Amino acid sequence: MNSSDGVELLLDAGLDRRVTSSTEVEIGAGDGRWSRHQVMLLRHSPSPGEIDRAVAALRPHVDGLLFVVARAGRALRRAAERDHRVAYAAVEDAVVHFRGEVHRSGEQRPTAPAHSGRSSWARLAMLRLFALSAAEPLSQSEIARRLGMSHVAIGKQLPLPDELVARTSGGWQVTDRAGCWDRFMLEYPGPRGLTTYWSATGDVTAQFARIEQVARDRGDALPGVSGDLAADLYAPWRRPDRVIAYVVDQPPLEEHGFATVRSADATVELWTPRDPTILTMSREWPSMTGGTTQRRYTDPLIAAWDLRRSPGSDVDAAVEQLRARALRERLWS
Repeated sequence: MNSSDGVELLLDAGLDRRVTSSTEVEIGAGDGRWSRHQVMLLRHSPSPGEIDRAVAALRPHVDGLLFVVARAGRALRRAAERDHRVAYAAVEDAVVHFRGEVHRSGEQRPTAPAHSGRSSWARLAMLRLFALSAAEPLSQSEIARRLGMSHVAIGKQLPLPDELVARTSGGWQVTDRAGCWDRFMLEYPGPRGLTTYWSATGDVTAQFARIEQVARDRGDALPGVSGDLAADLYAPWRRPDRVIAYVVDQPPLEEHGFATVRSADATVELWTPRDPTILTMSREWPSMTGGTTQRRYTDPLIAAWDLRRSPGSDVDAAVEQLRARALRERLWS
């Protein structure tokens, strides 16, 4: 279960939603009024004290809180009835409580344990960096520069395990690139943040080209493509059938022929990630369609992580092909 499960449940329960950042969403009940809510993912239903503290700490520009939980406990149900700033999406119950009203989805949803603990994005990004780096040592300052993080943030996460990275007179040097790759794939909790799901007519590559054009027209940063489409650049193996991409701000795709759909029906999955290193570590390369058009790609490990959760019997082979080529050749720098 993640925050996006709760946000998707809003649609299943008959509510409208607009993702505005990696932690905020606007909710509408079809009456023309929108409420901006801060999204809080919890692995438990909050106690009265936890709810009171969260409400007291509300950001000035938001209207309320949307708790995403597996099941809503008594305290959360009563708080949502009493205080309309409190809303919740109980994924396992398939229930949303918003503005004092209960909205039910027609389908029960299974849940997996929530990953709500803190993640060290710097440490995980360093595993990606060393898995993709050549043999030369990297200073702490150079690591910070490549990850777009502060020298202090990187220092707090060093050293990495001795069997993967060694400290030398010239800096930190990778000793086991394959080990760094495998450790990242094992430990990465996902990008977190919030996701929107879309569908449109046409080939998925053409759909993504339309999204890129929307970003250019709006003056936004290019979305970072991942999953199948990125793997098709790094190590072609299978035909892309779904777009996974990362954005700073969610674009208004309804105005450009896209429809909001559930995850299972989506051809496009747009993440506003909590992980700040995804877009920082992405790179622009010429589009595979030719010409001088640039396309932004996530690094091969993020692409592999997203590819691994794609449907299809050939996914494992495609991930292994990408891993082998990334460790054999310099695909990213």
